[in-house]
Amino acid sequence: MSTSSLKYQPSSGRDAKIVQPDPASSKSADHATEEAKDQEFRATAQLAYLESALGEWTKARAPEDVPAQSEPPLDSAPILAPRQALKPGTVVKSCIAIALATALGWVPVQRLLATTSAEAVVNARIVTLRAPIEGEVTMKHGGTDIGTPFDRDQSILTINNPRADASALAALTQQRGQLVTNISALEAKKQLLESNLKELDTQQERFRLGRIQQIDQRTREVDADIAAAEAQYSVAADALKRADSLRKTDAVSQAFLDKAQGEARVAQSAIRAQIERRKGILVELEAAKKGTFVGDSYNDTPQSAQRKMQTSLELSDVEARLAGSRTELATTEAAIAKETARQKALTDTDIRSTVNGRVWEMLTAPGEHVNIGQDLVKLIDCGSAFVTASVSQTAYERLSIGQAATFIPRDGGPELKGTVVSLNGLSAVNSNTAVQASALSREPYHVTLKFPELTKGFDCRVGRSGLVKFDTSTPTTENASR
Repeated sequence: MSTSSLKYQPSSGRDAKIVQPDPASSKSADHATEEAKDQEFRATAQLAYLESALGEWTKARAPEDVPAQSEPPLDSAPILAPRQALKPGTVVKSCIAIALATALGWVPVQRLLATTSAEAVVNARIVTLRAPIEGEVTMKHGGTDIGTPFDRDQSILTINNPRADASALAALTQQRGQLVTNISALEAKKQLLESNLKELDTQQERFRLGRIQQIDQRTREVDADIAAAEAQYSVAADALKRADSLRKTDAVSQAFLDKAQGEARVAQSAIRAQIERRKGILVELEAAKKGTFVGDSYNDTPQSAQRKMQTSLELSDVEARLAGSRTELATTEAAIAKETARQKALTDTDIRSTVNGRVWEMLTAPGEHVNIGQDLVKLIDCGSAFVTASVSQTAYERLSIGQAATFIPRDGGPELKGTVVSLNGLSAVNSNTAVQASALSREPYHVTLKFPELTKGFDCRVGRSGLVKFDTSTPTTENASR
């Protein structure tokens, strides 16, 4: 025990004794000192209001007009006038003077008797930023610490997780590689089929032209046969005429005539047969010119044309598969881009400020490994600064939402004008604010007030105490509606 904590207490006799101070009495002494300071501050505020009220009352009150009286002569003796009754005009003037003094003095008296709070403190909302991923923390700015100001959407720190799961991205990348290989194979096969198709087309055209030439040659051959048959028929017709003439003279027998007639008919039939044959060849020629080949040794389509049709069908199938693979590749590319962005967010993410304010509490450090949902930093939202005040039950009953109020800082700063925004009553529940309502324990009732001047800039003035004076002289909208 140190000697500074001991006190000397003289005794009634010769001996003196040293006694130890009581801790409870020390605490009560500190509390009494704090109460004395608060009472002195409240008395100073009340005195300031009284002085301003008296000043306004003095300025507003007009000096009374007092008629000047002539001095009596020195040599004249005082004469006692008989006592007269008060005149009605004097009574009326006195009543008017009293009413005027009451009206002029009511305003400062009303200000003097205005409702005030027992204690008040500047407060603000606390915003907690949590880790969206796990990883290692890196500060964006080297000097980031408690009290550092940040604008909205400004980066505060970075979380890096090199061990993030990338299996989905790897699977999509592998699928893209397979699709690219498949597309390359299909494109090569398509080129080969197109080349074969061109060759078959050329071969079919050459066959068609050759077939047409062949049929033309057969047509000329038939024409020659027709000419030969006509010549033979001409010979047979001449022989028939001679035989007919000789038979009339009985130079030849009837059998010779019949033979000549038969040979003439055979020659004539041969001509008709060649003509019909020529018609059939012309039919083949017209069909060959149109691409249809008619004959006894093949059907309507030659082998080259059949191969061309098969190649065309196979080429169509390859083109359809190629289009499907390209569509699937485009879908895979989009999925890879989306997965890459998600992987980047899981691997490296910035923690940005959501408000304009300052760092209230730093819950992590550079190089620390954090988990998902872990609290990283708490920001005080300077744009939501307000005042929390505690009042007595009597004062609370006179308040209403929207009522005008004045905040008087304890440090002597400028007075702030605002309004009542919430009447919390006896409820002092915990909330996400810098100063809990339960800390204001001098009076049981709590009130929340909004002052626009507190929300400007990064100087939130959180924790600064003072008094709130409520303006109960004019009714609010809520009271008027009642």
